[in-house]
Amino acid sequence: METKKKILVFGASGMLGSFLSSYFGKKGYKVIKSDIFDNQQQGVVGKDITNEKELKVFVYEQNPDFVINCAAYTNVNKAESEPEIAYSVNAEAPKYMAEISKELRIPFIHVSTNEVFGDGVFDENSREFNPLNQYAKSKRRGEEYIENCGGANYIFRTSWLYGPGAKNFIRFVTETEATEEKPLRIVVDEKGCPTYVGYLTERIEEAVESKIEPGIYHACSSDMLSRYEFGLEILKAQGLEKPVVPVEKKDLPPRPVVSPSNQLINTKFEKVPTSYEMLEEYVSDIRIEKDDYSEKNR
Repeated sequence: METKKKILVFGASGMLGSFLSSYFGKKGYKVIKSDIFDNQQQGVVGKDITNEKELKVFVYEQNPDFVINCAAYTNVNKAESEPEIAYSVNAEAPKYMAEISKELRIPFIHVSTNEVFGDGVFDENSREFNPLNQYAKSKRRGEEYIENCGGANYIFRTSWLYGPGAKNFIRFVTETEATEEKPLRIVVDEKGCPTYVGYLTERIEEAVESKIEPGIYHACSSDMLSRYEFGLEILKAQGLEKPVVPVEKKDLPPRPVVSPSNQLINTKFEKVPTSYEMLEEYVSDIRIEKDDYSEKNR
């Protein structure tokens, strides 16, 4: 019987990290979970990934077959006033992980973002980088470090990632009360490729199982939508009805950070789902999860 690989996951308490850890655990992999704080109940080991020495000792002790970095400083607004922290988490920590993985001769998987680009359409070979905010700049610097490090490295860029257990746009659309007099107002001139965390995890699994070569991959839905269009899809997928009106960003209170409207083009994965197909899978998974919980607590 084939022995499943040992996977070390950083950022294991976040939306992607917790989903991915659970997914691989159910598949029989030995998953070591780490985040900034200990969580004994969830089996998460607290480690400071910005401390190179502490990180190196921990990775060597665990001796994994794969290192997957789901950790990130994702507070885009706060990154403007704390760029050094964003840089430390999003750039220096991945650099350390890539270097340590290279020393151990094991593959390293890093999750990045569409925000390393500005407005437009970009595939995996595009080099027209134009990060528009401190968060995006720190993520791009992390990519540069990994690319220059050498070794068996995978960079997965994704866009508008969503999943269970997180405060995200889907919860805003489904949980915000709206009336004809006070409808939901959603921007129509900000666009992206909404991506279900389950789809990204399955693509990462292809790397873990050596079905794809090291390199840069775009793992997101096949179509580009505005926030407004995505909001309508969310309501449709969940069988909800509420008044929604499109607005432009200039009609809303000014935001401290500019985010791009862009589309990540995938040229490497086959049969990429649309945003609505991903939403249907998300809704189905949530219902199954609720049914399982109800069954266990009867």
